[in-house]
Amino acid sequence: MKTLHSVIQTLNPYAAYEKTQSTRLRKTLMCDNVKRLKIIGIIGSSVNLLLLVLYYLDRGFSGLTTIEATLRISWILASIIYIIGVGSPHSPEVVKKRQFIFFYGATGLCLLFASLITAVLSVEQGSTFLYLINVLLIGSFLYLSLPEMICIISPSFLVLVLSIFFTPGSILLVQGNFVNVIASTAFAVVIAQTILTSKLTQLASTQTILDQKKELEYLIDLDGLTRIPNRRKLESYYLDHPHTSFALLMVDIDYFKNYNDTYGHLQGDQCLIQVAQCLSHYPFEGLTTRYGGEEFVTIIVLADLERITPLVEAIRKSIQALQIRHEASPFGVVTVSIGYVIHVVAETRRENHSNETTVLEDFILKADQALYQAKENGRNQIKLYQE
Repeated sequence: MKTLHSVIQTLNPYAAYEKTQSTRLRKTLMCDNVKRLKIIGIIGSSVNLLLLVLYYLDRGFSGLTTIEATLRISWILASIIYIIGVGSPHSPEVVKKRQFIFFYGATGLCLLFASLITAVLSVEQGSTFLYLINVLLIGSFLYLSLPEMICIISPSFLVLVLSIFFTPGSILLVQGNFVNVIASTAFAVVIAQTILTSKLTQLASTQTILDQKKELEYLIDLDGLTRIPNRRKLESYYLDHPHTSFALLMVDIDYFKNYNDTYGHLQGDQCLIQVAQCLSHYPFEGLTTRYGGEEFVTIIVLADLERITPLVEAIRKSIQALQIRHEASPFGVVTVSIGYVIHVVAETRRENHSNETTVLEDFILKADQALYQAKENGRNQIKLYQE
């Protein structure tokens, strides 16, 4: 079974990746393939157009009515249809089924036109160069797997084989020409497979690095103990929402020093984790961060600012409802005091973003002052900052 899997991976490099990653890799490479085939189409159409002009100058209008000229005109038209119809996908997310259909259809037609033109040429008119250059170009310039190459090449290769029997003057009857076709086709398939495997390895490695970077950035923004966002994340969140009305809460666990002295620091850590998870999972739009020690800062985004005070009170009650035993507190359980400030965005845009961190610190200072008042009034309560 392992040997069979290795063979499948060799024949189809995408099989080495799990389904979701494989799909993304296919779409990523399709973005490149679409652009690269456009280049081939433009160059091929330009060459064919030049040849048609030469045919016209040599034999007049009759030079454009031959089978070869008709095929070259069809090639140009097919290229134009492809370039216009396939679109310009700039990222894997926008790649649709239409891009795959246009790409594979155009690639197959490119080779088919080349083989048809080759098949109708007489011995005196040329060689197998047209087919050979196209099959090698597709194999080395596009990212195609073995099954894809076989499907794309098969129709054109079949045309060349049939031309040996049905076209007496076919250049494929010349000694060595058909051998060149077979050898070039085989080389193109091997080249395409090698390039695809190398590209997939490169993309997968790049994605791994990006995923690791993203994970590292995520961990940097987390508090090591409570696993909720930290102060660094608070600042970046605020800077990302400069035009949003919000309430900023400073939440402090009541008598936490007494809790540590009574139950020990390990139990104190568990208390912090429970409170942090309760705050971070409370249903509201915004962010809860551990600010330091037993203090948490929460930003609540709420369009209806009149609902802020009831919501803050509900948050306070949710902590008390955890019923975390605290014998060193007059309340018997862990409670919190909350100071909060409401910020309403002015109608005018804030243009100076350089002091945004200072503005945030000012909000935190105001919430802290309100928190101090809540503690002075007996703790286990909320207090709105007022000028």
